[in-house]
Amino acid sequence: MFNLFNIRLLNIAIFQFKNLIFVILLSLCSLTAQANQHTIGDVTIHYNAFNASIIPAEVAAQYKIARSARSGVVNISVLKNGKPIIANIFGHGKNLAGQLKELAFKEIKEDKAVYYIASFTYGNGEQLIFDLKVQPEKKDLLIPLRFKQQLFVDKK
Repeated sequence: MFNLFNIRLLNIAIFQFKNLIFVILLSLCSLTAQANQHTIGDVTIHYNAFNASIIPAEVAAQYKIARSARSGVVNISVLKNGKPIIANIFGHGKNLAGQLKELAFKEIKEDKAVYYIASFTYGNGEQLIFDLKVQPEKKDLLIPLRFKQQLFVDKK
């Protein structure tokens, strides 16, 4: 029979599993398409933007990520010689009308992985141009990163 201790262990295991799923989703979003990377010397930046509704609710709450049909996430990971490194990341997204969406990146460390995420809102079919600056290892080098992403509202 289950006692309180076993139930707590089960809840912890489920929570950790959901965190693992989140890390895997971020990894897949970062690494699936070769076009979503930018390399300067020995530094590679993986980037993507996606609808936040794919993130499990519990994980979104843990990392304070807004989940709604019109919420998006920019995901950035920075590697040096193939290994994750810390970085400063800042910038904005801009729609075709020139409206700016300032991005405040949060650092997420899970085991050996390091990710940077920022939330934003968008309209259905809106194409955003992301202009970012990435400072690997929080040192002198400042790498500009610009990419476009068209996003659609989740109609679930």
